[in-house]
Amino acid sequence: MNLLYYIRHGEGVDNVARRFSYKNPDNPLTERGRLQALQTAQHLAARSFDGIYCSPMKRALETAQIIASPLKADPIVMEEFREVNVGDLEGMPFNDENWSIYHHLVNEWSSGNTRASFPGGEDYETLWKRMHRGLLQILTDRKGQVLLLVGHAGIFSATLKDLCPGTDLNWLKSAEYYNCAITKLEIESRNGDLQGRLIDWANYDHLDEQALSRVPGIPPMNDPA
Repeated sequence: MNLLYYIRHGEGVDNVARRFSYKNPDNPLTERGRLQALQTAQHLAARSFDGIYCSPMKRALETAQIIASPLKADPIVMEEFREVNVGDLEGMPFNDENWSIYHHLVNEWSSGNTRASFPGGEDYETLWKRMHRGLLQILTDRKGQVLLLVGHAGIFSATLKDLCPGTDLNWLKSAEYYNCAITKLEIESRNGDLQGRLIDWANYDHLDEQALSRVPGIPPMNDPA
């Protein structure tokens, strides 16, 4: 088994602006986002990683670069780990109506309707295929290694059910998921298939109160955005 760290990116400009961002707008971290990434880097500095990967979004790449700096490593950018393509929601504000659309689609996916699609965006089958493809690329022929992936709350949460079968989806939908939270998975690639086990989800104990932004990546259903 390999150990895989999921790191949600630090607070980005688009998080503060409260708008959906899959591809464009694509803005960098805020000052607090950089502090979150720095504290995450300090927390992980004693670890040795066999590979560091990230989404191409600026907020993820900048987070990965800050984390990788004390490790004397360069993050590898992979398109497969971009955030969920929300289609017509791109650039739209975080309001109840738009989150209702988002939650409806994610609920369809968790209920087995994998072809339900964001208007103008992607369905779950497309999302899982690209996530699966990316994970296979970084995991094939690796055993007993430690890897780090900086990405997004949406894609990490939505695909966990297939990566780690048996995950309690009701718990997952209500779990806090803050910027620069750390998730740990045991995972391996075997004959083109992925087998994962969740160890720890979205831990933020390494962040102090100055850095921590208690705004969830995806608000619980029926809660105000």
